[in-house]
Amino acid sequence: MIGKIKLKINKRSASDVQKKQEFSVEKSSLRGLPNQDSEIKTPNQSSPLIKLKKSRPVVLGYRLLGENWILTLILLAATFLRFYKLGTLPPGLHPDEAANGLDIISMFDAHKFAAIYDTNGPREALFFYLQAIPVWIGHVFHIAAINFTPLSLRIAPAIIGVLTVWGIYLLGKELFNKNVGTFAAAALAVSAWHIQFSRNGFRAIMAPLALIFLFYFIIRALRNGQTRDYLGAGVSLALGFYTYLSFRVTPLVLFAILVYIFFTDRGFFRKNLKKIGYLIVATIVIMIPLLIHFVHVPADLVARSSTSIFNPVTNGGSAIGAFVSNSVKTIGMFNFSGDQNFRQNVAGEPMLDIFIGILMWVGVAISLIRFKKLEYFILLVWFPILSLPELLTSDGIPHALRMVGVIPVVFVWSALGLEWVLSRIKQIKPSQTLYIGTTLILIISGAAGFYKYFVKFPSYAEAGDAYAEDMVQMAYDINTQPKGEKIILIAGEYGSKTIQFITYSTKPDIERLEVSGIKDLKLPADHYKIYIEKDWENDALKELRKIGFKRSLTAIPSPRDQRILYYEYDK
Repeated sequence: MIGKIKLKINKRSASDVQKKQEFSVEKSSLRGLPNQDSEIKTPNQSSPLIKLKKSRPVVLGYRLLGENWILTLILLAATFLRFYKLGTLPPGLHPDEAANGLDIISMFDAHKFAAIYDTNGPREALFFYLQAIPVWIGHVFHIAAINFTPLSLRIAPAIIGVLTVWGIYLLGKELFNKNVGTFAAAALAVSAWHIQFSRNGFRAIMAPLALIFLFYFIIRALRNGQTRDYLGAGVSLALGFYTYLSFRVTPLVLFAILVYIFFTDRGFFRKNLKKIGYLIVATIVIMIPLLIHFVHVPADLVARSSTSIFNPVTNGGSAIGAFVSNSVKTIGMFNFSGDQNFRQNVAGEPMLDIFIGILMWVGVAISLIRFKKLEYFILLVWFPILSLPELLTSDGIPHALRMVGVIPVVFVWSALGLEWVLSRIKQIKPSQTLYIGTTLILIISGAAGFYKYFVKFPSYAEAGDAYAEDMVQMAYDINTQPKGEKIILIAGEYGSKTIQFITYSTKPDIERLEVSGIKDLKLPADHYKIYIEKDWENDALKELRKIGFKRSLTAIPSPRDQRILYYEYDK
């Protein structure tokens, strides 16, 4: 299947002296990708998809970092931006994050291990198992900082965020060259969009990592034909289905790639059928627990369909109109008006800083011009297909969380744009491109990303509201109460998930009720403490008066900005 031919190619040296060099060129059934370091045109190049050199083997660990100090610097920056003040920023623990913690508690107490958990609607479980590791360590070894705290649930996503930066370096280098991989990694490392998702406890952060390694192995498999790369693609594909709902559209990208290959190298399938079989088998075997769950609970496959644009209740009367409106808002989210939700953005600000935002569209233009080449074609189908989870829903648009699947494409495009711009500046030598480009990103985008997330974001009261800061502070105070003291919590069931998780280790005697249930409350004769959710205090106090409560309530301020978080009474 693979034969070697030797071509003699003339290359011009720096002194304009012609020298003949021999290149060993590998000729395989699929000729879709250029060498990761350079693309050499052959005289008789009849196909737009010519491959000249196999990918280099993956270098892991200290060897990779030792040979690439720039990547080491980028990973250190990514680590700092994802772990700095991680225990207090974001300022709270959203009930959706806390629900993950409650599922982890069910692993500890009830030994409930599942592919899908339903404490907060059906959610893929792989992320929860990773989150469980620091939670378990903190609990078993009595480490206060991670003993059922917000930090304990955020260590895993922070690590995943750093790994994604490393992964996009590998992908960019595999698709194009080292410059593109390095620029993409640098831009992602300092991106406020990715920093925010790396620091909260939402499982969506795993989707970009799974997608990156899926297409990294796909590219290597097409380039090298190695069985291990087909297996790596199968494993990445299967694990991706355990990450986040939006990943489920990924097979459409693979189908588009297969169609592309069919029209450019029809012999590929016949020659690589066995290896494709390995990919499929690896995918199915790893997905067995998930498939079994869907057989028993098929409703979980369409659990979020209520927000679809095809739902007449939510689409404003027209599915097509909703789709067009979503498309316009989605295109504008990168440069003009981003996600309005403080859990996912500093409300309304563009998802990209101006530098990366402009370079992204340069990369888009390059890809459109070169769409016949497989590496560009992949980006051009990846972006719209992984945008479908947003485009086909009708609430909260633009929605940065549903768009996490396009994050790798966005930053590879920006890297392509930067490389192209620098290549057009005559004063910059090719040997300087890597250093100048990385420096520009780390300085310009690094400053913008740090300011947006660490300075601007926490200055808003909405940041605390978005992450249930009130419930976290209540939980911390409950943990300090004497053991056995009665706790009366007047708050909603949804928000109280945060309190349930954080107070798990102290196991307080909590009676939760809503305002309508106060009439049936019997106040203890001895010590007790009442906590009341903000904005419930007036109605709650009226009902408490009816059952004989004659005391006044104390307003408890935020330790960040002194705004009132909740009310309490301590007898």
